Amino acid sequence: MASATLIAICLVLGALTMAQSKDQTTEQTANLAESLIARLDQIEATLNRESLSDKAFNDLRAELVIIEQNALTQKNLLQPSLDEAKARIEALKPAQAKEGEEVNPEAEVLISRRAELEEQIAETDAQVKLINSSLLRARQLSNKITVARQDRFTKQLFDRSGTLFNPALWLSGLSGLIAAWKTLNFLMSDWASFLATKAADRFWQISAMITFVAIIIFGPLRYLLFSSLRKLARLEAPTLLQRSLHACWALVSYTFIPVAILIAVVLILSNADLLPTRIELLADQISFVIFSVSLGYGLIRVLLAPNKSNYRLLNFETSTARKLYGIALALLSVYAIDTLFDQTSETLLIPLETTILIRGVAAILIAILVWMGMRMIIAAKSTQDTTATKDGPAHQGFSLPGFVKLLQPLVWLACIVIAIAPVLGYVSLGSFLAVQMGRAFIILALLGIFSALVDNFLSENLETEDSNTQKLSRAFGIAPRAIAQIGVLSNGLLRILLYVSAALLIFAPWGVESTDFLTAMQQALFNIQIGDLSISPINILGALVVFIVTLVLVKSIQGWMEKRLMPATNMDTGLKNSIQTSVGYVGFIIAAMLAFSYMGVNLSNIALVAGALSVGIGFGLQSIVNNFVSGLILLVERPIKTGDWVVVGADQGYVKKISVRATKIETFDRATVIVPNSDLISNRVMNWMHNGSLGRIIVPVGVAYDADPEQVREILLKVAQDSDLVTSYPMASVYFMDFGASSLDFELRCYVQDINNSLSAKSALRFAIFKALKDANIEIPFPQQDVYVRSIATPEKQQESTIQPFNPDIKETANKTTSDTLKAEEIELADASELTDTTGDTEGDADIV
Repeated sequence: MASATLIAICLVLGALTMAQSKDQTTEQTANLAESLIARLDQIEATLNRESLSDKAFNDLRAELVIIEQNALTQKNLLQPSLDEAKARIEALKPAQAKEGEEVNPEAEVLISRRAELEEQIAETDAQVKLINSSLLRARQLSNKITVARQDRFTKQLFDRSGTLFNPALWLSGLSGLIAAWKTLNFLMSDWASFLATKAADRFWQISAMITFVAIIIFGPLRYLLFSSLRKLARLEAPTLLQRSLHACWALVSYTFIPVAILIAVVLILSNADLLPTRIELLADQISFVIFSVSLGYGLIRVLLAPNKSNYRLLNFETSTARKLYGIALALLSVYAIDTLFDQTSETLLIPLETTILIRGVAAILIAILVWMGMRMIIAAKSTQDTTATKDGPAHQGFSLPGFVKLLQPLVWLACIVIAIAPVLGYVSLGSFLAVQMGRAFIILALLGIFSALVDNFLSENLETEDSNTQKLSRAFGIAPRAIAQIGVLSNGLLRILLYVSAALLIFAPWGVESTDFLTAMQQALFNIQIGDLSISPINILGALVVFIVTLVLVKSIQGWMEKRLMPATNMDTGLKNSIQTSVGYVGFIIAAMLAFSYMGVNLSNIALVAGALSVGIGFGLQSIVNNFVSGLILLVERPIKTGDWVVVGADQGYVKKISVRATKIETFDRATVIVPNSDLISNRVMNWMHNGSLGRIIVPVGVAYDADPEQVREILLKVAQDSDLVTSYPMASVYFMDFGASSLDFELRCYVQDINNSLSAKSALRFAIFKALKDANIEIPFPQQDVYVRSIATPEKQQESTIQPFNPDIKETANKTTSDTLKAEEIELADASELTDTTGDTEGDADIV
């Protein structure tokens, strides 16, 4: 009694706890929805203000992304409980009464439970709708931010400033340049005074620290970088992979060391409190300029390599590479000056007129230099194509993808716009296009270098079946061909990743942000909305994995049945194959059902869709369905089995496999005949092994008329009894079939245990019969025919033959005309009296003619 009371108390407390947790969850969901709505109201109010900075736009965009993620998480938590409640209330609905029957009253428990579920569904559905509304609103605000930024970008880009033909702009710009120089001198002198007063007592400490960093850190690091680079540079005939490694290593060396030295000095001075705010800001800006210049210089050196043709990555002759190298250095210098003034304009208080003048002149110089470089590249390309056609390619290097070559007209157009825009007063447009062109050149060059590195590395190590592939094959237990396929697939995936990254970097200044791309990819992977239908490619991929894993398990079960279970039974081969095939069909259906369940697809909806498509299946897929059903009939009724000897029309052979659509029959000539299953069901098929392997063979025998039939019968029966291939039961029999034209015809009919040995049994019986009849002096007659060739001479021929003397060369003349079918009239005959009797007819053997 006490235990029962304790159990009841526990149940009541559990119910109260569940109700309390349920109420807490509902309350938390409601609070979250309200907080999302309130925060979205604040963001919308902020966006309605004017003069928001780019940083403010970025912060609002990042906050909207977080709001969307939280809303999606909460929706994914609520949606399953909503679906479960709807399923439970469907189960509690009363059964519909038939016409003429009374409706049975429902129990109060069902009514109250259904009311609770309806209330729960209403609350949860309201929360889901609020969250969906918040999601939609967040996406709308995100789109609003994108539109606002694009409008601002367009307005700033096409804002017209002073033209370069205005002399006042030049005077103001040059005076502003002088003022900026004075500002820089003032900053440096002020900093020098600051160092003289504050760093006098710590001069040796700072000097020792700088010396320590230079000797202990940068010395070995520089030696490591350049020693490895020199080792690669000593190779006279480097491979493609070695050239790619040399390019990457040289790029790192040229870019890393200058920037690292400057950053180290800045950090040392900053930690010693020897950098004022403006000097530290100026140092950061100069560091960015040095990084850009170092990266550009490294790319120019590794791509053109004016002094090392065997390490040149671009396909140019040495003279062309040196000219392009000079143009590229001039272009890099212009970019460096433009970037330096752009970065330090606020720190050095550079006037707007000076900035406009420098940007406009730099844009025009960049357009001219790019134009010259493009003309030189096109001329070198045409010369190189002509040389390659005559003598073959003299140098191999990487080439940019095909879509980059298609951008040449766009580069020409950009050069024209960059050169004309500053003249017309659109300095911002020309400067922006010039900077983005240089940015695109750098990104595409990096794309080419890293793509070549990935391609060459995978090609030499994975995509070919060499020693490296063999080592990996032995280490991981994977076939070399599979490793090569993995290498090709990895190459493609890495290329896609590099191309997408390059595209994002190129189009980022045009308003295409990585957050937008990642958000779009996330929505595309997790939730594609088509009307009221929501599709999740991730769920589809997971369902595909479940389907494949289930099929692998089914295949393993089939393999276990084939190798372990079936050999331990006494079933015939056909029945074993039918069972294994049936297991495969059942496993496929189970795998499909599990995959649909993983995706959350209701199987009843699939049944409705299948019913709607039944008409189309009946007409369009009639033959496929017919063959599938016929295959099932073959497996169940088993009129033919795997291993049976069947005759289908003019073809006969062994049944190798009964699949879903067709049956494979292997002929005795090792050819495969594929017969649709419906033909095996509807047409005539002869199966030699339907009831077993026992089969009857017939050996016809003919003997001479002077032989004793009873003796022949005894000889044939004796031969059959002595044969190991002939069964003793059913017994062999001999039949006197007919009085032939030249022989007495008998038939020996006997049975063999395995019909597959019928040909061998017939051959062995014929050998034995021939020997036995020969020993008994019984002749096996055969028809013998003599062929005669007749030629009836006309009166004119007879008269000519009596006049002409006998020709002794007649035989030689006849032999010369035997290349085709001879006619008697074409042979020049001799005197008829010499070759014939008194009849006058020319008779003789065919060999004589």
